[in-house]
Amino acid sequence: MCTVSHKKSSLTIEMPGFFTTVQDAGRKGFQQFGMPVAGVMDYESYILGQALVGNDTEEGALECTMLPPTIKVEAPCIVAFTGADMAPSINGIIVPRYIPFACQEGDIISGSYTQCGMRMYISFSGGIDVPSINGSVSTHTKAHIGGLEGRALVKGDTLFLKNTVSKPVEILSCAYMYHHQDLYNLVLRNRGGQYIERTYRVVLGPQADGFTTKGIKTLCTSPYILTPNSDRMGFRLEGAKIEHKESADIISDGAVFGSIQVPSDGQPIILMADRQTTGGYTKIGTVITRDLVRLSQATIGQSIQFEIITVEESQRIYREYRAKLDEQIKVAKQQSPYVFTCM
Repeated sequence: MCTVSHKKSSLTIEMPGFFTTVQDAGRKGFQQFGMPVAGVMDYESYILGQALVGNDTEEGALECTMLPPTIKVEAPCIVAFTGADMAPSINGIIVPRYIPFACQEGDIISGSYTQCGMRMYISFSGGIDVPSINGSVSTHTKAHIGGLEGRALVKGDTLFLKNTVSKPVEILSCAYMYHHQDLYNLVLRNRGGQYIERTYRVVLGPQADGFTTKGIKTLCTSPYILTPNSDRMGFRLEGAKIEHKESADIISDGAVFGSIQVPSDGQPIILMADRQTTGGYTKIGTVITRDLVRLSQATIGQSIQFEIITVEESQRIYREYRAKLDEQIKVAKQQSPYVFTCM
């Protein structure tokens, strides 16, 4: 056994990566005031990372898109990498995801261009210490709120970690010797874009009656391509035109994560984490929660197909999924005291 002090640490961003922001579970309960939810795109990867570093609450973490940042650690901390496979490394040693690692002052955290999936999460014990706005530290870059000055990280930024523990915490320190040791978490590691299926299940939406029978059939029989115009606000798809009965416009109503809007050009847009609070286009359906974590890891150019299911089916799938996720979180929390150190 050894001890790791949880005194306040800081991180220096030496290279920012492609698009790295501070995120947590989102700014919930304020949409009626026009405040976007934001938050992580892949909640499952994020919450498992939080459990692995011993955080009992949903703290700020780094969401890395395509290419992670290079970070210099200024004081001891515990870190875990989850989600997409960006070959995360500590001092040049590639380390496995879904395993907690101890970092010391002067250590360099980095990685490379994604090998599988789109978003990797870097979680730290205690969480990232930035101002909370409406109960969340999530960055929404279009509104310039949350995170670090409401923007993506840039070279030279300094981030502090919360000092949530006033006394040293006992951990079991384990040596990780690269090339001499295979280390996998078989319960958690098959995440972050590693999916064979490309079909996403959908429940028909509140304006489904605004589409022709042909239009609804097109949605579930035609493949769509994820275009480069996609971002955290919405995934723009390209494929067969979805036919409306009349106009694509409606009186604006609430927008939820996963809703599929279809504007007048018939090309669907899936609303994502940074979505607007309301929308004025017809919504043909909504991607179910279970499949949103897969969708969030989809890469540009990927082929996407939809399958329509009932509300009752989606509720059953969610209950089963949530029960499994709760078990995975439990496993991750049990693993959190077993922290590895690169040798």
